[in-house]
Parts: sequence; C-alpha cells; structure tokens
Amino acid sequence: MNVKTICTPFSRYEEIVRDLESKFSELDFDPKILLVFLTDSVWDDHEKVLEYLKSKFPNTRMAGCFVEGYATPESSWMRGLVILLIDSDGVDVFWAKGRNTAETFTKLGSEIGSGWDSVLLIFPAFYFPGKFDALKVYFNNIYYYNLRYRRARTVEEKIKVLKDYSRMLESRYIFPVNRVLRSMPEGTPIIGMNLMPLEAKFGTPRIFVDYENIGRGGVAVCFKGKVNSVFHDVFPERGNSFEETVEILKTYFPNVEIVDVVKKGIAIGEINGIRPVDFLEMKVRAYKTLNKDATLEKLESGRFQTVSPYGIAFISKETFGSSVLGLLPYPISIYPSLFDLDVFYDTAVFLGEQFRDGIKSFGRLFEKKIFSDSFDLFVIDHNTIPMFGRKIHRIVDFAKEFCSNFMGLFSSNPSFKSKLLDRPYLSEIERNLCFNVSGTSVMIEIEHLR
Repeated sequence: MNVKTICTPFSRYEEIVRDLESKFSELDFDPKILLVFLTDSVWDDHEKVLEYLKSKFPNTRMAGCFVEGYATPESSWMRGLVILLIDSDGVDVFWAKGRNTAETFTKLGSEIGSGWDSVLLIFPAFYFPGKFDALKVYFNNIYYYNLRYRRARTVEEKIKVLKDYSRMLESRYIFPVNRVLRSMPEGTPIIGMNLMPLEAKFGTPRIFVDYENIGRGGVAVCFKGKVNSVFHDVFPERGNSFEETVEILKTYFPNVEIVDVVKKGIAIGEINGIRPVDFLEMKVRAYKTLNKDATLEKLESGRFQTVSPYGIAFISKETFGSSVLGLLPYPISIYPSLFDLDVFYDTAVFLGEQFRDGIKSFGRLFEKKIFSDSFDLFVIDHNTIPMFGRKIHRIVDFAKEFCSNFMGLFSSNPSFKSKLLDRPYLSEIERNLCFNVSGTSVMIEIEHLR
C-alpha cells in the first residue's frame, strides 16, 4: 500500500498547477484513487483544476468535495487544496443520486454491499440550489405556513401540514443525517461528512466523482483492510433518562430554558407557541429576522451563514442522547431541520453553545488511536475555525503527539454509525448512531489496505 498527501496553499490556477507539477514529479507510484479536498479560495478556478487533475491521472478514480480547511504534519491551511493519493485495491468509490433520502441512499447502500471495513460517506445535509429554487423555497414556506399551518385547528392538523412540508424539503433540499446513516449497510462503521458550509452560496455544497460535480447526491469512499474507525465528541456522557440529560445540558451549556416544540419529520412549526424565528428574535435581541432580498443577496455573494451560537437541543426517546439544531434569523416561518425529529421528545432545551475545555477537547480524538504505525485521515468540526481562530493550528500539534503520518479536514460536524462505540456519547441520538451540529470529530486509521 502506498499513500501520499500532496497539498498546495495557492488559489490561482496557474500557481496551483506549477506547484502540483513540482510535487507530482517526485511521486514514485501510480495512484488508483485520488481524494481531492478544495477550499473556497479555489472556487473560481476549481473546474480548471479538476480538468488538470483528470488529464494528469485519466485512469484514476477520484472523489472529493469542498471543505473549510485541511491539516498536514507541516501546518493547517484554509486556502488551496489537498490531495490524498492511494495505490491499493482495498479502496473503491461508489455514488448515487435520487429524488429523496430513501431512494438515494438505499441505492448507494446496495452498490456498496458488504465486506468493507470502513466507509467515508460524503453528502450534502442541505443543498443550496440556484436562485429560482431558493425563491420556490421561500414561497412554498409562505404557502404552507399562512394558508395551511395557521388555519389548522388542532395540533394533529398542524403535524399533518408539517409532515407534508417535510416531504417537500427532503425531496429537494435536505438529506436528514440520521436517516441517511440508517440507510447504510449494517456491520460497517460509517463516517458521515454531512456537508454544510460555514458560509453557503448557490450551488453548494459541491461534491465530485471522477472529476465531475454530481450535484445533490451521495458518495461513498470504501476501505478494506486493517482499518480502525474512531469517533469523539467533546461533551459529557448522556443521561439515563430525559430528566438526567436535561440536567447535564443545564450544567454544560449557558442560558438553558425548557421549551415545547411542534414538529414532524424535518420541519418545526413553533417553539413555545410562536414561529421559531420569532422565538429567536425574542430571546436574542441582537438578532433581527432578515427579509427575502437580504437573504438572497447573502446566497449570491457567498455570505449566507449556516452556524449560530443559539439552538434547540432535542433529546432522543431511544437513547436520551441529544442533538442541537441551530437557529438563524432567516425569513422562514416553518423551520427546517438537518435531522429527523421524530425520534425526539416534543419538549426540548433552548441554549447557547460553548466548548468548556476549548480546543484541547478536540485533541482527545487522537488519544483513541490503536495502531502505532498507520496513516490517519481525520475530520474535525469546522465550528472550531470561528470559535478558536488562530488557535486552530493546535490541532496539528495534538495530532503529531499520536500520529506519524496524517491528513486532517475541517468540515461540518461529522456523524458516525458503528456498533463499537466506546462510551455513551451525548451525541448518540439513535442506537449506535451519533450526530450533533457541533463538537464532533472522526478518524480512520489505515495500517494496511488489502
């Protein structure tokens, strides 16, 4: 097995090619797989870069996406791109597209089959289409809320409206993270890169297979061999009851308040009897709900923020674990969720997010390594970037204490599905399935590929 990481911090096509040509000239094997991760600084030239890589490695399978940043033993970068080149028959790439979660990921799961030791699953948790589709979201929201939800006379009628709206969201925009992981084959650890950029624009997230943008679909990079998959979250362990988990949340997070939620599928109609955006505005005076034109302008310019320090923590009926849905001041009356809410209680917790132990809490991921001589691919929650700023380089220091050869990615809060969880994680929201909108990280240790 040959594995090599090559990166370039440059953003302009000519500089990227010049730098990569120099580094490729030292390559002593022909890769069978290329994993390519680009940062937003390459956006304007990324299609030309992919064409260049295709001409350089025409017979090599390729998969990749945009991320917020990456790390190597030398440093961490928020510019340029990083490439993982692999020469082994123990890696393969599968992908699928479909109308909704069940169609797309049942198809992908069937393609993957069994016999793999770890799967890196890349998919958009929320896909931001073009301006026309964004307007459809806005006007659909107005129709469902004003003409149907507000006219509902009972909670049951409201839930029926939310169920219909949820189906519409899932058919066009959202792949609910926990529902996606449920669709994947049992017995194989699944690492989810459920993409959601820190700042979104039309046509994002972008995911690639064999140098082509696949749009709204899923890609699975499958590994076979001596491979270990690791998950970590920065939170205390969950409770053994609804009440215990509420007390844990109260201890860990600031500004905690118990709330009642009307929800169904991936749609929320109200929090404490009012629209979610009105609830946010009432609780956080600095937030004023944006209008349609301001929201579209942010999407056009790539400044549509997708993270918030405030959210609703839902508690699982099955495990008593918890996942937080961030609240943002966008003009949406029925609020969308990135995960299926049916497995959670209708009583939830409003809170402000924080990481008690700072960035060092993310370094505990590397303490879980079991191989002493492996190549390690890890994904760190990209919320660390706005939260810790220049301290982000400490992730490299933490990794180097335990890893001899590695590549790290800063991307949206990775999820995980495995029967081998090492403790009762707060983010275990379904049995053997972990997801939270912040504070998670994952790693694949590769000692040998078949």
